Amino acid sequence: MRPWPMNAVRTRSGACAAHRRHQMLTVEQAVQAKAIALGKLSVRATTAAKAGHPTTALSLAHLVTELLYRIMRWDPAHPRAPGSDRLVLSEGHAVPIIYAACADLGVTITPHGNARPMTQDDLMALRDIDSPVDGHPNPEIGFPFFDAATGSLGQGLSIAAGLAAAARLDGIDKTIYCIIGDGESREGQIWEAMDFIADHGLTNVVAIFNCNTLAQSDYVSPAQDWVHLQHKAEAFGWTALAVDGHDPARIDDALRNRASLAKGRPLCIVARTVKGWGVPDLGGMGHHGTPVKQDQLTAALAALDHMAREYGVDSVFPDDVEKLLRITPPPDVPVQPAPVAAPASLGTVAHDNGTIAAALRDKKMMSPRRAFGTALKALGAANPQIVALDADVKNSTYAQDFADAFPDRYFESRIGEQNMVSAAAGLAGGGKIPFVSTFGRFLERAFDQIEMAIIGGADLKLVGTHIGVTLASDGPSQMALADVAFMRAFAHVGDKRGNPAVRVLTPSDGVSAYALVLAMAESSGACYLRAVRGDLPILYPEGEKFPLGGHKVVRQADPAGDGAALVFVASGYMVHSCLKAARILEQDGVRTAVVDAYSLPADVPAILALAGKGGQVVTVEDNYVGGLGSELAEGAGTIPDAPPIHPLTVTRIPKSGRSADDVLHYVGLGVEDIVAAAREYLPAA
Repeated sequence: MRPWPMNAVRTRSGACAAHRRHQMLTVEQAVQAKAIALGKLSVRATTAAKAGHPTTALSLAHLVTELLYRIMRWDPAHPRAPGSDRLVLSEGHAVPIIYAACADLGVTITPHGNARPMTQDDLMALRDIDSPVDGHPNPEIGFPFFDAATGSLGQGLSIAAGLAAAARLDGIDKTIYCIIGDGESREGQIWEAMDFIADHGLTNVVAIFNCNTLAQSDYVSPAQDWVHLQHKAEAFGWTALAVDGHDPARIDDALRNRASLAKGRPLCIVARTVKGWGVPDLGGMGHHGTPVKQDQLTAALAALDHMAREYGVDSVFPDDVEKLLRITPPPDVPVQPAPVAAPASLGTVAHDNGTIAAALRDKKMMSPRRAFGTALKALGAANPQIVALDADVKNSTYAQDFADAFPDRYFESRIGEQNMVSAAAGLAGGGKIPFVSTFGRFLERAFDQIEMAIIGGADLKLVGTHIGVTLASDGPSQMALADVAFMRAFAHVGDKRGNPAVRVLTPSDGVSAYALVLAMAESSGACYLRAVRGDLPILYPEGEKFPLGGHKVVRQADPAGDGAALVFVASGYMVHSCLKAARILEQDGVRTAVVDAYSLPADVPAILALAGKGGQVVTVEDNYVGGLGSELAEGAGTIPDAPPIHPLTVTRIPKSGRSADDVLHYVGLGVEDIVAAAREYLPAA
């Protein structure tokens, strides 16, 4: 691979610097001069930070210069302008080259909420604890140039897909560029995204593979070289072009003529680059993630100065460069807030829908997943910013209701849950309110993508159906049992607004499920709703309110206020099991209360206060540890004289059973098991 383009303009050896200073500068030379300047800034910044990835940054110097100074329609003073083209850096570790350009252009940053132009001093504070210039892209800490957090490799193209889908819904002609490393192309999510983008005809996405052949610890595999990547992209329905990633003319031609070259398909640029371009000592294996040491900085910068002399741009005036590198402003897109109405109540829906009416008023049974689909459709009718994504199970999650009613706002993700979550993060970055649904068990494979979306502040509304062991006959491969522990971890992390980073919601009937879905849409921040598959008895009257962070006492132990000898705390299906257990214990004269703790984080002091003097608290949940039991036990540690807490959870791997009762008994959570455990916890008479 060549260290620089063979067709680059060069001066003869010994040419007079004064002559070069006054010669007519070409656009290509201006790009070379700027790329070298940005490369030097990237090297200096990573050296100052004593951390970072200057070699990957240097490999992107020309691509980033072309994009930010020549191709993209955007305004550095208003990087989030609605009509702006967007750039997603999937290989987030290369971000110093983006920061260098933003410092050079004075792009608006918002540290601590205060908007101002970025400076080179900001750049030199790279990775500082008080700096918005973080180690990887993250808009939440004050860098609005980016729309989502990236850096966990493989996710950026999915985010670009979501941004592109949002732009199409808004009727805005913008292009979403995404830079992807050749090493990260081994991630399967990249190809989920390639498929999704082609499937949905998102031709406003341009994928740019940075093919420098080097990953972190080894060379990329032959299947990841530029030839194979080009063939793969074509096989996925894209138009793929190979270019020299250090040749401004070729880069400019491919990007500027995107529409005619792509021929109605999304465009993939496969750019052959050199890792550590311009600094020979940084080439080859062993330099990934290694900044230039302070005592070697002068030599590294001198190597880039040598490149400038080779290209004849070592003594050009900066003003001459700026005159040739003109950024095209974005089109003016008037912001017109979409009209939002109050969604229909469940009672109103039932009045117009015989199936729902029969479930509520005749059978008095309704599945929470059915209530989710009904509520999602009602939200779609009330708010045009609501969008939905599902992963080939919309007929099981009942997202089908929304898909049928609002096909333009529904994005079938097929069996690609990781792409689906990251695409939803992109849609959120584009101003939409995305509801993401699949079986809760399948969301578990997207935990990384969910965490990255949370880091970036995406307003995701996640819905996992078929949760817990009561799924029964399908067995543990389909049961969400570890999801609570993961999601609950974020329930006790604050977002920048001071809210829980994720609210975990587990409704116990159709009425509460409907109300909680509506509450999710109104809340700021991410939410995760867990919906039982089977029909559950209706516990609440239509119109009952379910504030986030609340709970319901569905069985009072002692109206006189002496407190309960035993308090069952549960959610979802297990609320009904606890009610049955309470009725059995009542025959023994045990004052028993039952709490529907439908929301985490929970009001732990209020729940524990239900236990009377000497009372016991038993949490019952058909999932692994880390849920309600942990919630109350951790909270009790800060409460003087808190009652004892006894968690009942799934402590063995479940299996298929013919009925929910079969599996509950198998894992020790049948009604008789709950009663037996409770009797052990009660003090001897």
